[in-house]
Amino acid sequence: MKFGVLLLAAVAAMPVTADRLVRIHDVEPLAYQLLVADGYDVASSNAIKGWVDVYMPDDATDMAAIYSGRYEVLPREWGELLAENGGNAGAYYSTEENSAFWATLAETHADLVDTPVSIGTSVQGRDIMMIRMSSGTGPSFKPAIFFTALTHAREPGGNAALIDFADWLATNYNSDTMAAWILDNTQIYFVPIVNPDSYLLNCNPAGGNIRKNQGSPSGVDLNRNYPYQWGYDDQGSSPSPSSETYRGPSAGSEPETQTVMTFIDSIDPVAGIHYHTYGGYLLRPYAYNNSDTPDEATYAAWSYEMTRYNGYSSGQCGEVLGYNANGDAVDWTYWSGGGHPRCMALTVECGESGFWANQNNPSGLAAMEEECRYMNIWLCMVAPGFVGIGDASGTVPPVAVSAGPVTPNPASVQASMTVSMPHEGVVTVRVLDLAGRIVFEQLSVSVREGDNMVSVPVDGLPTGVYSLRVTCAGGEAGGRFTVVR
Repeated sequence: MKFGVLLLAAVAAMPVTADRLVRIHDVEPLAYQLLVADGYDVASSNAIKGWVDVYMPDDATDMAAIYSGRYEVLPREWGELLAENGGNAGAYYSTEENSAFWATLAETHADLVDTPVSIGTSVQGRDIMMIRMSSGTGPSFKPAIFFTALTHAREPGGNAALIDFADWLATNYNSDTMAAWILDNTQIYFVPIVNPDSYLLNCNPAGGNIRKNQGSPSGVDLNRNYPYQWGYDDQGSSPSPSSETYRGPSAGSEPETQTVMTFIDSIDPVAGIHYHTYGGYLLRPYAYNNSDTPDEATYAAWSYEMTRYNGYSSGQCGEVLGYNANGDAVDWTYWSGGGHPRCMALTVECGESGFWANQNNPSGLAAMEEECRYMNIWLCMVAPGFVGIGDASGTVPPVAVSAGPVTPNPASVQASMTVSMPHEGVVTVRVLDLAGRIVFEQLSVSVREGDNMVSVPVDGLPTGVYSLRVTCAGGEAGGRFTVVR
C-alpha cells in the first residue's frame, strides 16, 4: 500500500539509461573482475548458481557472448524505472511518498513512532531522516536495533522493506505478541534513504539509474567509503572515480557516510540490517576478505534461521556473490573500533529480479516485503537476548542460583537451560508467556549441586516470546527465548 501524494520536485533532468540488464550464465569465478575491468556496470551476481547480471548497451547485448555462450536479456523494468513511472516510482515509494508515509505513521501512532528527524545532510544539503519506534512500557534500558536502505540509490526494494516492517510493528502492536514484545523491549531505528540526492534524481520524471552519491566528479559508492579496511585492495573497491565501486578520495569522506557513522555511534546498536537489492541474499562480515568473524558460529546459526522460509542464500560476500567488498557498511558496523561496541550487523540483498522489477507489480512487491519481514522480526526478537536484557522489573536474580542462556534460541521442539545450584535440592520449572501466564509447569524437579540441564517441551506452544524460569528456596533464575513455527 502506498501512502501520501506525489509532489514533483525541481531537479536536474537525467537521461533514461540506454543500457539493458543481461544475465550471463555459466560464468567462470573471475567473471566479475573481468567484466568490471572491461568497464561494465555489474548489477548482481550469484557465485553459487554461476550467473552475473551486467548492464550492456541496448544495441550491443550480444557482447555477452564473449563471456559465455549462454546469456539472456532481462526485462527492461528489471534495470530501470520506466517512463510511465517517472516521478512516482511506480509501486515503490518516491522521496515525497516516503516523507508522507513516515509523517502519517508518526501522527497515527504517536505513542509508538517518533516524529522523523534529520540526522545529517547529503552532498547537496538534503536531510537524511531517521525514525525511532518504541513503546512507553518495558525495561528502563532498551537495546537499539537499526535498519537502513537506499545507500545505493537505484535499490528501492530495501526502502519498501523498511516501510513494510514499520507499518507492521505499529498496526499490530495491540494484536500481535511479537510486535508488542519488540516495541516494549527494544528501540527500532529506521534510516530509509541514506542517499537522498541520487534517489530523487532516479525518481525524477526524466528518469535515471544512479548507484553512487552526487559527490564530485561523478559520485562515490557509499558502500565502499566506510573506514574499516577502506581501500584494502582494488578488487573490492576501485580507486577510479569513473567506476561504480569508486571508494572516494579518503575513508569516510562523504557526508552521507559520516551521517550514518555518527548515528550508529550514538545509539550503540546490538544488531541491524543494511538493506540493498538484489539477489535474495543474507550477507555477514567480513566482506573485505571473505573471512570469518569471531562470531561466525552465531552468525551462521542466525542466518540459517532467518532464511529458513524465504530461501535466501547466506554467507560472506565473496562466498555468495563471488567478489569481495572493502570499506563497506556491514564490516564497519560489526567492527568495535569505530566508536561503538561490536554490533551484529547484516546485509540483505532483497528480491531476486532486478532493481525496479516490481514497479508495476504491487503483489510481487508485497511478497518481497513479506520475505524480509520475517527476517526483521526474527532479528528483533533474538538479538537482544544475545547480549542479555533485564526483566521489565529491573530486578537481578539472587546469586544463590544462576542460569545460562536458553538453547536453542529460537526453539521449536524443546528448550534447555543450564542451571547452577549451590547445593542439591528441588526446583520448580515454569514457562511463562509475555502476559506472565504459566504455560508449562513441573514441580519438585530434583537437582544436584553444580550444573544441571533443565529441558522443557515447547512443540505445543505458538510462535512468540517466552520466559523459562527455575525457582527454589535460594531464589529464581532464567532467561527469555523465542518459539518460531
